[in-house]
Amino acid sequence: MGKHNKITTAMACAGLLVCTTTFAETKTKTKTKTKTKDNVEIISVTVQKRTQSIQDVPISISAFGYEAIEKLGARSFADLTVAIPSVSVQTGSGAFPATYIRGIGTNDSSIGSDPSIGVYIDGVYASRLGGALTELLDIQRVEVLKGPQGTLFGRNSIGGAISIVTKKPTDELEGKVNLEYGSFNTIKTSGVLNVPLIDDTLLARGYVSKTTSDGWQENILSGENGYQQDRVNAGVKLTWYLIDDVEVNFTSNWSDYDDTAGYIENFSSIFPVSPETQILDDKTVVSGGFDPFGTPLNNQAVNVPKFERELQEYILDISWNITDKMSFTSLSSYRDYSTASSGAYDGTEYFIGENSYSEESSESFGQEFRLSSESDRLFWVLGVNAFKEEAALDFTMKFLDIGMLQGAPINFGAPFTEHSLTVAETDSFAIFGDANYKLTEQMSVTVGARFSKDEKTMAYNNGLHAEGAAMLGGFGLIAPTPYQFVDNLGQVDLSATSQKDSWTDISPRVVLDYKYNNTLWYASVTQGYKSGGYNSYPSPDPTKYFLVFPEARASVEPETVTNYELGFKSELLNSDLQLNGSFYYMDYKNLQIFQVVGTLTQLANAGEAKSSGLELDGRYFINQEFSLLLNATWMDTEYKEYKYGEIDYAGTPLLFSPELSGSISFDYQTSIENIGEFSGFLTYSYRGDHLLNNTYEQSAYSIVNAKISLMSDDETWQLSLFGNNLMDKAFLTSTSSSLTSFGIIGAIRNQPRTYGLSLAYSF
Repeated sequence: MGKHNKITTAMACAGLLVCTTTFAETKTKTKTKTKTKDNVEIISVTVQKRTQSIQDVPISISAFGYEAIEKLGARSFADLTVAIPSVSVQTGSGAFPATYIRGIGTNDSSIGSDPSIGVYIDGVYASRLGGALTELLDIQRVEVLKGPQGTLFGRNSIGGAISIVTKKPTDELEGKVNLEYGSFNTIKTSGVLNVPLIDDTLLARGYVSKTTSDGWQENILSGENGYQQDRVNAGVKLTWYLIDDVEVNFTSNWSDYDDTAGYIENFSSIFPVSPETQILDDKTVVSGGFDPFGTPLNNQAVNVPKFERELQEYILDISWNITDKMSFTSLSSYRDYSTASSGAYDGTEYFIGENSYSEESSESFGQEFRLSSESDRLFWVLGVNAFKEEAALDFTMKFLDIGMLQGAPINFGAPFTEHSLTVAETDSFAIFGDANYKLTEQMSVTVGARFSKDEKTMAYNNGLHAEGAAMLGGFGLIAPTPYQFVDNLGQVDLSATSQKDSWTDISPRVVLDYKYNNTLWYASVTQGYKSGGYNSYPSPDPTKYFLVFPEARASVEPETVTNYELGFKSELLNSDLQLNGSFYYMDYKNLQIFQVVGTLTQLANAGEAKSSGLELDGRYFINQEFSLLLNATWMDTEYKEYKYGEIDYAGTPLLFSPELSGSISFDYQTSIENIGEFSGFLTYSYRGDHLLNNTYEQSAYSIVNAKISLMSDDETWQLSLFGNNLMDKAFLTSTSSSLTSFGIIGAIRNQPRTYGLSLAYSF
């Protein structure tokens, strides 16, 4: 029996053990769905561990049901950011994405630290964001919570949480097949099948998709396009009503990506470069391996950027309605994830520096138990969560002879290669609880708290570099060997290649809400916490004989935040208008920032920062056919204390935090006699000036996306035409800082205009 089969069997046995020790009288099937009140669509969410209208949840939240996701044409939650102005997802190659909410995120996506934004798929925490950017297939809804979340979710999410909920099996035989063709020969086929295996007892649902694309970015030196895709996703979900009041859900998901990632583009270099290199608004790049000093023997092959990913996930979710008012939930999970990537850092026709290969792997186990109770005036939930992850980062770097820039070669002028292998283990335990009590019919108070204990172990397993810089004799310029780790006196300390630390925290939450005339007013104070972490790359210091002293490998302190928020959620004009808003102020301490100074790459605490802002979102139903959706965010962020090298960045805005951003969507649908239903959806989004790194500011830009569809009278066939970035705007989405200290800045630009046509058949 293979490893995954053993794990699946063990989880199923654990679930049966829980189930066979419990029994009750009445079978209950729990379903969440979109409700309709008059002509207003009300989305039900479960972020507070019970089904509620989004208008009754005193949390700043954006939610998208299945239909909204379809209209927006979202492939992953990153595509939803056009409708959530305060959220930004920097995908880069796709292997190591970074998510920011309200200007809060992390630019360190390596295994030494945790993400600032938590992503949960069917309640299960995805520890590596590269494994969280799954395609939105067969999705019930996506919920985006802003601000710290810790009393309702299994892991800490200091900046916000993204909850992806997939569709559950139903008791009807149904399915859907979709074929899509788009720009750059992009072909996507997908199918969903729901089968009731045993009526009212055992239900099954599965999906599969395959996507291929020729890619839109042409490297004129190699002819190998960037952003090619070859992806397969599949999943199966079983729902078993084992005995009365006990529901067992088993989910298994797989994905396999074999893509060509995007080439880095260059807009600043110390070397004379091809005139085409710094043209950032076209679909071509000039990325090569020529020796910048004109030595043909040192020319390198063109580095074709890769993005490969494999993911297997197993989830066992058991719900037991102990009584009419009390329920128990057990959530067990196993995730096995790996991603491989490569790519040049410089974005020029020269060989300067590149990631010739890197692989990140992660194996994680999670177990959560929750007990909840709901009566006329009191709802409470109490949970415990245990999480264990073993992650490894295998990284190979190639560089030109950097000493040539100063006239003192360290490798006789030839390029050199260094290899780094880092292993991290994380153990986390938490107890969390939340209680809501109705003081009156209109007023409620919510009190919650979370106790967290986190422990991290880092092991730096680099060996001597056989192809390293000759002048260093196998020692590392970038990746240190064990004999470069020293104590405070400069003596070799081999034990220092293994580091371990732990942290504890208690984070409370208090919310007061008041419902008056169809408007919910709320005020909250919430504290958040993010575990401490380690440098995945503790760099040797060239000013200290290329040694790694204790301060370079020390753990960084945990991040903490206090969020103050005032908000409202209203239904006006006879419920034709939904208008929600919030004002927040977030006070951050010890932000963890990944920075590069010369050849030093360090994860460090930035001191203090603040983020405040005003968010508005609304939907106005003009009539039964036409409605408007509006989102707007004003943000004011800055570092209070932060030094990067010798530069003081106090007063500088946080990354990816435009002062003003927003979107407006036009939603139209009407019936055409004897034909079917026609619908049109147009979205205009604006994002103001914002920093991509501490020195480069991306100017404001606007995006227009649209989709029109025609569905047959019997709702079996649907034909759709869609277009994204219709104005073909070009802008940078992220930068590469690996060679910044050498005067070279690389960047990733956005996807150009795309069109597509899809045909779907439902039964």
